[in-house]
Amino acid sequence: MTPLHLKLKNFLSYREETDLDLAPIRIACLAGDNGAGKSALLDAMTWAIWGKTRASNDREVICIGETEMEVTFIFRLGERDYRIFRRRSFARGGASGQHTLEFYIGAPGSDDWLPIPGDNVGETQEGTVGVLNMDYETFVNSAFILQGKADSFTQKAPSERKKILGDILNLQEYDELAR
Repeated sequence: MTPLHLKLKNFLSYREETDLDLAPIRIACLAGDNGAGKSALLDAMTWAIWGKTRASNDREVICIGETEMEVTFIFRLGERDYRIFRRRSFARGGASGQHTLEFYIGAPGSDDWLPIPGDNVGETQEGTVGVLNMDYETFVNSAFILQGKADSFTQKAPSERKKILGDILNLQEYDELAR
């Protein structure tokens, strides 16, 4: 997966809409003072894709005093471009709110985006995981090391490590062939 574009609003330290064109970047180093928002950019990507961050819930990643946050993330996987839009809103003073997830694939030879269907957030999330062939746990234990959790994989039980490695190597295909 190659990040191409990231747009976020009211996400952690990014209160104002922030629009980043990542397409020309091949290798990046995020450097800056503590609290400058480096990890927030990476959290925005994982939140857009899987709805998960290093925080325990969405209320911890919305800007203080705000009721709605959103992230749009465009990435390339193989030869295709994908766009994910996720919005989370909370009612003032209440626990309920709305959660929106939209997933699109770039139409070949055009600037149009074709929706990847899902009747609700859960179904759309399943479609996203299916396209990536990777869930959040596999991602943060292989390609992306969470801040302060470099030993996360080694701390897992052997069965969990086996599952993660099996997911990375796509070993379930061999199980299907054996059946």
